[in-house]
Amino acid sequence: MRRLGAAALATALLAALAVTFGGSALAYFTTVGSGSASAAVTKLNAPTLSSATPAVGGTVTVTWGAVTPPGAGSVTYYVTRDGGKPAGNCPNVSAPTTVLTCKDTGLSVAEHTYTVTAVWETWTAVSGTKTAKVTVGEATKFTVSASPTTVAPGESISLTISAKDVNDSTVTTYTGSHNLVFSGASSSGGGNAATVANASGTAVNFGTATPLTFASGVVAVSGVKNGVLKIYKPGAANIVATEGTLTTPAPAAVTISALPASKFVLTAASATPAAGAADNLTISAQDTYGNTITSYAGSKSLVFSGASASGSGTLPTVTDSSGTEVAFGGATAIVFSAGVAVGGAGVGGTMKLPKSGSTTVTATEGSITTPTGVTVTVSPGAATKLALSTVSSSQVSATGFNLTTTAQDVFGNTATAYTGSKNISFSGALASPSGALPTVVNSANSAINFGSATALTFTAGVAVPASSKNGFAKLTKADVTSVSATDGTLSTATPLALTVSPGAAARVALLEPIVSAGSIGSPCLFTCTITTLGNSGTVKAKTAIADASGNIVTAVGAVKTVTVTVTTGGTITGSPLSIPAAGTAVSATEFTYTAPASGSFTHTITAASSGYTSATATVSK
Repeated sequence: MRRLGAAALATALLAALAVTFGGSALAYFTTVGSGSASAAVTKLNAPTLSSATPAVGGTVTVTWGAVTPPGAGSVTYYVTRDGGKPAGNCPNVSAPTTVLTCKDTGLSVAEHTYTVTAVWETWTAVSGTKTAKVTVGEATKFTVSASPTTVAPGESISLTISAKDVNDSTVTTYTGSHNLVFSGASSSGGGNAATVANASGTAVNFGTATPLTFASGVVAVSGVKNGVLKIYKPGAANIVATEGTLTTPAPAAVTISALPASKFVLTAASATPAAGAADNLTISAQDTYGNTITSYAGSKSLVFSGASASGSGTLPTVTDSSGTEVAFGGATAIVFSAGVAVGGAGVGGTMKLPKSGSTTVTATEGSITTPTGVTVTVSPGAATKLALSTVSSSQVSATGFNLTTTAQDVFGNTATAYTGSKNISFSGALASPSGALPTVVNSANSAINFGSATALTFTAGVAVPASSKNGFAKLTKADVTSVSATDGTLSTATPLALTVSPGAAARVALLEPIVSAGSIGSPCLFTCTITTLGNSGTVKAKTAIADASGNIVTAVGAVKTVTVTVTTGGTITGSPLSIPAAGTAVSATEFTYTAPASGSFTHTITAASSGYTSATATVSK
């Protein structure tokens, strides 16, 4: 801008003041004077654009010089790229700033032109241009390669992952940790997901963000870290890596070869079959990762195990391919197709389990076995019989014991549906020599003789004695016996065998009395009635030591003396008698009672031994 002289300035001022304001209103200066003054006109200088420097990854760093403002305030700047707005942290026309450098990002591979515009108040000034040629753009995709490309399930594959621009150039500035998500491989039949080891060596499932470390645009495996791939399902897989909008246009192809069968996996058509019911098995031959081995085909010889025989001795079975039922533990021909045998006609595999309850069935062929097996819970059938049981088969006369009564199905399983109060009649055991009958205490605590209906309460198929009732039994005769039971419809298929021994020595007994005439009342043991003997008639008998029920005891421990007496009028010979210390406690000799020669009589014969209750016999004519 140029400066004005004093004279020229005065003339300009006068001209400016000679203004006509509408109409005829004029203003006139009435005096004239002279003086001097100065004025200057300035401008906003354009910034100097010093550099526009491209870098790998599609970035350009732009730098320019500062401009001095013409007056108060600051100068701000904005950048244009190819006539439009830049990216990155570069200021644009909508938001100029005071920065003198910035980085433009996201550039395509091409030559780009930059300018910088300075802004002060309403003034602007534009720099000259600079060009920057981007040869490696920003990352737009990943390439993935695998080594080796063919492995067995679970074996390691090393992945190399590169960040590439649109021209397949490696973007070396793509560095540090990035969370990649992998896809393209399925989980194994057993649920083992494909994994990639992250930068710290932790295996991360496909579909989950996996932190990997890029160096100069590339992920490279280090030992067992940073890109080790494992796939557990046989077949072809195409590995894709993705992060945000970046993905893998050409997946890495790998092939997972099949392993041999190492186990069987069994399922049952019913997990709750009835005892003895047909239940078809499905058997899959699998590798260690649960993949079905389709090459396992044709007839195979399997051995089944795990289930037990029922209480009646019926064995569990599986049909072979010809339909024959083979007991568990025997070789069973099963036909497989593509690694699977579905139980049925022509295949085999129809299972029958006779024993109720939970059981786990397994199958084996050579080294191929079943790690966990199939668990089924067999339910019992309807009650078809009764079974008796007790803690011991040896009992003592007149001593109570718990006799448990169980309703069973045809296979000997407890028939749990048999419940509530049932009338059971017991049989088999006999009365003792003294006439005492065997008894069972009912649910109401009453002792009921064998042969009479005994009300017992069954719970889930079992009548369990408790508090000396509901099956508390006493047998009186010392003997080897068998006890049976029936409810009128169901009976014991196998009686309960018991051995009953005598109780404690308690009484003197008259043994095997013989009379010359008349009648002997029954029983003639502890008390006896003999009638119409006749004059001069005789009664002969041995003596013994018995328990309270009249069972002859053994081994009394010392010789016992039995003295036999009679009321006045009769005579006794052969007394006293000796009971041996060992063996059966019966006297070796007998006593003889002789009645009067004439007239009527009633006599009492008494056999006594110290420490025992005496035996008596009443003899009359």
